[in-house]
Amino acid sequence: MFFIHRIVPFPKISTLLICLSLFILILATAVDKKVPRLLLVSFDGFRWDYLSRKETKHSTPNFHRLMNEGVHARNGIKNAFITKTFPNHYTIVTGLYEESHGIVGNVMFDPVLNETFNIYNENQEKSSKWFDNGGEPIWVTNQLQNECCNGYCRRTGVMFWPGDQAPVKGVLPFKYLPYDRTVEYKTRVDTIVRWFTDKYSVNLGLLYFEEPDHTGHQVGPDNPEINQKVIELDKTVGYLLNELDNKGILDDTDIIITSDHGMASTPQSKMINLDDYISPLDYRIFSSDPIGSVLPNPGKEDELYKKLSNIPHLTVYKKADIPDDMHFKHNRRIQPLLLVTDEEYSLSHNKSKIGEGNHGYNNSFKDMHPFFIARGPSFKKGFSIDTFNNVDIYPLMCEILGIKPALNNGSLENVESLLVVKSAVHKSKSFLSYDSTFLIYIVLLVFIATVAGIFSIAACRQQRIHRHRRLRLSSLSPMTMQLKYSSSSVNGGKQPLLGGTDTEKEF
Repeated sequence: MFFIHRIVPFPKISTLLICLSLFILILATAVDKKVPRLLLVSFDGFRWDYLSRKETKHSTPNFHRLMNEGVHARNGIKNAFITKTFPNHYTIVTGLYEESHGIVGNVMFDPVLNETFNIYNENQEKSSKWFDNGGEPIWVTNQLQNECCNGYCRRTGVMFWPGDQAPVKGVLPFKYLPYDRTVEYKTRVDTIVRWFTDKYSVNLGLLYFEEPDHTGHQVGPDNPEINQKVIELDKTVGYLLNELDNKGILDDTDIIITSDHGMASTPQSKMINLDDYISPLDYRIFSSDPIGSVLPNPGKEDELYKKLSNIPHLTVYKKADIPDDMHFKHNRRIQPLLLVTDEEYSLSHNKSKIGEGNHGYNNSFKDMHPFFIARGPSFKKGFSIDTFNNVDIYPLMCEILGIKPALNNGSLENVESLLVVKSAVHKSKSFLSYDSTFLIYIVLLVFIATVAGIFSIAACRQQRIHRHRRLRLSSLSPMTMQLKYSSSSVNGGKQPLLGGTDTEKEF
């Protein structure tokens, strides 16, 4: 009787290799998969030079901490014309000039809708027909390109940002609150930080404060009260940084702090009263201070144009003649006549008293420019840039978030110098960075190729062993033995063709 020992082909090794393959596959899909976190903050009416005044420079440690630990624009940034609140806040989040996104004033008339929009009309703030006109706010871009990893998804929380209540492309922010100026600043900070740390957390937050704009309108930009308000806002920034730090998310959160416009002094002696030059019965006017958007009555356009052109410190454009570099021509909500005052001058049509400060002027006036500061893992430390356009903020945010921007008027090239080396910035639609993803999958492919090679060699070796075993069994069987003896007697002792010695040599 013959005992044949069965050889099991690498059972433990094959199991180990399979487990390692699965482990690396899981690792490749998990390593570096983090949702980029970004907070965009706007302090309305925060002029570019408020932090460089001698009264504020050494009394705003938190703003200056962000500048030292991050980046800033030395001469502020150039906003869009007209330099009003709703138009520029919507420009920041869409990367579009006002003629492109359609919010061309705090007050505006749409001839197709035959309606007048006013920012104080709460129902209109919720209406898509005013906001969904081709522009895609960053909160929509973020959520439309949603990806989830281990329960972390792309979600947006918006606190009082203009336009956040109107669905665009059928999308609203994951979390948002209607504007309420009575909500304390501390509560606003607590809310946005909580949204970042909730079970269903947001990865993009937008936070709005109406100061120092409110104070600037009342007392003007050069009043000591403005400096005091800036110092108060610095404390709000300090509280925000402390709360993010207490939650353990400060160092991996990118923070952008900016504004919609600056502020200019508007003395009462520089008021232009339109009633002194033209009859109020001949036109309707929208966005009347300090920019006038005039809709003449039928047949009155040329007459009004001639009369208005004679007013000192006022420039009048027919719509077709508005300079292209103002990016304020190609939209139906822009009226046939545009009135632009010189800086510090105001428009009125009923001799109403104006405040001590205002904005809305040509965006070439430096007093209209807002500030820009940013800090976080995507930004360089202690770096400054001269200036750039606020339409560039949208592609910058998309770059940080790792999402593909919608069509916009901005340019990432204008702000790319603010960022750390590209490999450290999330650059693809995936949460993975290009470099880490590429490296992981190269390693994975090499490993799989190695495993495949080992299994191929093992399979070939096992096949040869099985062939060898079958031949040995055949040579040792009773029939073979009989053939041996028979062959020996018949062939004079010659070895059979299937002899064991030759078989060993072959294999």
